[in-house]
Amino acid sequence: MTLQVVLLVLAIVMLYFGAEFALESAEKIGLFLGMSPLVIGLLIVGFGTSLPEFFVSQLACFRGETPIALGNIVGSNIANLFLIMGLTGMAVPLYMAGKEIKVQLFFHIVLTAILSFILLQTKLFWWGSALLVGFFIVYLTHTFRGMAKERHLRNASEEETIHEITPIMFVKLLIGFVLLYLGGELLVSSGSKIGAALGISTYVISAVFVAFGTSFPELVTALLACVKKKNTDLITGNIIGSNIFNVAFVLGSLGFYDVAINKDYTLEISVLVFASVFLIGLSLIKRNFYRFSGIAFFGTYLFVVYNWVAK
Repeated sequence: MTLQVVLLVLAIVMLYFGAEFALESAEKIGLFLGMSPLVIGLLIVGFGTSLPEFFVSQLACFRGETPIALGNIVGSNIANLFLIMGLTGMAVPLYMAGKEIKVQLFFHIVLTAILSFILLQTKLFWWGSALLVGFFIVYLTHTFRGMAKERHLRNASEEETIHEITPIMFVKLLIGFVLLYLGGELLVSSGSKIGAALGISTYVISAVFVAFGTSFPELVTALLACVKKKNTDLITGNIIGSNIFNVAFVLGSLGFYDVAINKDYTLEISVLVFASVFLIGLSLIKRNFYRFSGIAFFGTYLFVVYNWVAK
């Protein structure tokens, strides 16, 4: 038990420095490529912090533990929205009124509807996986077109800023992603063993420890962005982008396995739909996600975890 606690602390340290490297280098590289802070969060940081979910889900399905893969993906998305967005929203205002974030929230609510429909089936059918992959292709196409347009509209002063980049930034980004992945893996492993030693059920370990562990990079990245007073679009983009990658990319890639859906996901579907509708509602009425919204989301996360543990 003592060894696992030490490894848990080590995992948190690795995730901290991984997020630090990834956040700093991703922002500079993204500006160099002509991305807005939101797109940087969606693509570069969102993809990097979704790597733990990808590898954990693939390993779980390969070993025949498909419930862990589904719990990891769904639980991570719930943690991203209600834990991470809730905590950051309590600390800083997250802007929802911009046209770009509104489009991303539209993609998010459509993907949530697709996920809900898939979770109501008896297994992940080929058409479900194809639907997710198709959505992912459309999403990436739209995002890259937006990047090209932004690059075209940059002014001369931005040109001077974005050229201030060195190869070391790419090295730091890679190191950051490696640390995020290894830290996530170590956190899942040590957390699961500690849970087992304390007599916690496999389902709770999957829904809480694994999902929280693989979402921890997003949490560290978001909190660091708050502390360093980064553009909050980077935080929002990281959360929304990570959720889209988790479902469209990670779950879509599991179509090669026989993934049975033999659990009632009513609670999970309900809170994910609520979050998607709530966020796009804030965007439509041009209100920020701040304080009360953050408290409500964090409280919802505690409620969901309580229900998981109580079962």
